[in-house]
Amino acid sequence: MTTVVPATVHYKEQNMNDIPLGAFTSIIYRSQFVRINNRMKELGLSAGQFFVLIILSIEQGITQDTLAGKLLIDKGSIARAVNVLEDKSLVKRITDENNRRAVRLYLTETGKQLIPEIVRIDNEWEEAAFSGFTEEEKTQAKELLHKIAKNSYESAYKKGDKKWKEFPLKDLQ
Repeated sequence: MTTVVPATVHYKEQNMNDIPLGAFTSIIYRSQFVRINNRMKELGLSAGQFFVLIILSIEQGITQDTLAGKLLIDKGSIARAVNVLEDKSLVKRITDENNRRAVRLYLTETGKQLIPEIVRIDNEWEEAAFSGFTEEEKTQAKELLHKIAKNSYESAYKKGDKKWKEFPLKDLQ
């Protein structure tokens, strides 16, 4: 059971078990975002576009709705990120021939050429985050984080809720 840490007590004086899991995940998320954003500025982009490029490098031809679901980001934020990437000629929208209402997203040749640098930025962050870990510890940490993410997602989005979708990383082994 996690206990609430009084505001007058500093975390450094507490046992690690007294610190809420959310504090750790918040620090990880925020520091990753800041680091990636700083590196993406060198490319004239931001961390918001980073994750769109990563997903499109894995799966081209998806819709903005699918992309929003995979990233757990609202449709408006995805639309803004895709607009910037399209303006920079990194992504193109193509209307689906079988469903004229569906617009599919693809990397342009310029976008494809940028992917190795995007992957390098991600790998550098992950290498820094896992500094001092053995390969076994890295694997175990990812497995545990996957389990935590799945449990957290399923507790937040109950089946049948209006916003419920399957866990985005359900197919990972």
